Amino acid sequence: MPNMKKIAWILLLGCFMCTAFAQKAPKWMEKQKKAIVTVTTYKADGTALHNGVGFFIDEDGTMLSAYSLFKDAQKATVTDGNGAVYPVERVLGADELYDVIKLKVRTPRKVSCLRVVSRPLVQGQTVYLLPFVKGKEKVASYGAGKVEEVTKLKDSYHYYKLSFPLQVDWLNAPVLDEEGEVFGLAQDDASGKKEASYAVSAAYGENLSVSSSDVFNSVYTSIGIKKAWPSDREQAKIMTYLMENTQDAKTFLESLDDFVATFPGWWESYARRASHYALRRKELATDDAGVTRCLDKAMADEKRAIELAEDKGDALYEYARLIYNVAMSDTSLNNPDWSITRSEEVLKEAIQKKNAPSFHQLQGDIYFSQGKYVPAYDEYMIVNHSGEGNANAWYMAAKSKSLQTGVNIGEVIQLLDSAVAHCGNPLTAQAAPVLLERIDWKLRLMQYKEAVADYDLYFQALNGKVADNFYYYREQAKYRMDDLDGALADIRQAMSIAPQVAMYPAEEASILIRQKKYDEALKSLEKAIALVPDFAACYRLRGVCYQRMGKMAEAKKALEKAKELGDPAAEKLLK
Repeated sequence: MPNMKKIAWILLLGCFMCTAFAQKAPKWMEKQKKAIVTVTTYKADGTALHNGVGFFIDEDGTMLSAYSLFKDAQKATVTDGNGAVYPVERVLGADELYDVIKLKVRTPRKVSCLRVVSRPLVQGQTVYLLPFVKGKEKVASYGAGKVEEVTKLKDSYHYYKLSFPLQVDWLNAPVLDEEGEVFGLAQDDASGKKEASYAVSAAYGENLSVSSSDVFNSVYTSIGIKKAWPSDREQAKIMTYLMENTQDAKTFLESLDDFVATFPGWWESYARRASHYALRRKELATDDAGVTRCLDKAMADEKRAIELAEDKGDALYEYARLIYNVAMSDTSLNNPDWSITRSEEVLKEAIQKKNAPSFHQLQGDIYFSQGKYVPAYDEYMIVNHSGEGNANAWYMAAKSKSLQTGVNIGEVIQLLDSAVAHCGNPLTAQAAPVLLERIDWKLRLMQYKEAVADYDLYFQALNGKVADNFYYYREQAKYRMDDLDGALADIRQAMSIAPQVAMYPAEEASILIRQKKYDEALKSLEKAIALVPDFAACYRLRGVCYQRMGKMAEAKKALEKAKELGDPAAEKLLK
């Protein structure tokens, strides 16, 4: 019986040896093994999280491995066959679903790497799995077999089923073709049968990249290791704006430093960092000296941006705009380099280089801030007649016109009409201040119906997200155009939102009095007086109600109370 067990074990071992070594080990294995490394990921406290395998796919340290090794990791290192340890510097791309990640490893020199097969393999093709092997050791065991199935992965990439089972330490190892080129990353049989193994396309992993939208993607946010910037610098710039809302000022400065280091020859990277230094200087510094240093660094970045920019006009304009924003946001800043005057000087230099409409819009803003409303209007109208007119330029033209001597209200409203027309359709919150301005001018002309129509547009622009005072102001306009039912509905809506405001039931009573609903009006006045016992106007309105109801004694008493509380109209009513 013992001999039978021994014979069975020998036969089983023989079967395994046939699977693993059905063919003689290719000569290239000894060379290719140098590209394979072990991976160790770490938690935030420095304790090890996972251990696994990866492999370099270029000599500059780009590596493929399993995403699952890096999820929740804050740091990672790789160790080559000779025991040299290198830090993982960046995540270049990742896919949690297919469990593959592309990384940049910081290495002091060029490394051995595997060339990725660009063409897909076919069923029946011979393949080899090469596990991690220490430097001086010979490749003693490896996987060898055939491609059993080829299935579509994504786009032009594929997923492969291989004829040999996967040993534990073979997971995530490279799978190569007969030429020694890598085509896949080894993965386990998810069914649990362990009869075969699988490989996800290495070409797919090689082409993974980070996009600007990935800043909020949990696939990336679950990894604490620094992420790569998109290769397209405009996309990278967009990512900085997304990151700004999720990072504190100092952390974001580190991100911008990395952004500049990644795109050192692009003027916009320096302009982007200059803006952060200048506008968030008080968050970056702890004292006045630190604030000054931030402004100096911003200026240095802007000068570097101007040096690098092919279009000097654009770079000078950005600098002028930054100076303007700093000066307008901090009137206590006594620094001639960051003043409205300096902004205008830089802008005039920009206009000499490039006469762009946006430059004139900034010039209009500068003139407006200086109280020079006539030239400000002229500058805004240059923009509006250029073909690049926008809602803000038309709005500011209206504001400038309204502040000139001898204002023509009709002209102001026409300018505001153009501003609204440039706000898009449907209207959004951008249109809200323009509509309020137009409403104000229409009310001055007693165009109450038109004003109510604008209130309705305002309501739509904000998707109905308005406060109680909106309903109060619209009620006032409806009241004046004799739409008493509409006015009553609005003031009651205001009351439902803010029942503690005494003005609203008082206003409700005023409407009810005009509708000759005196009993209801008295009830509304009681609500207002309960909220504000010395509300003089409410006692006057109570007196009016009683007088119209023929209750003269009660009317006199109410009016005397109103007079006592200082209501100027009460005495006339008493007479």
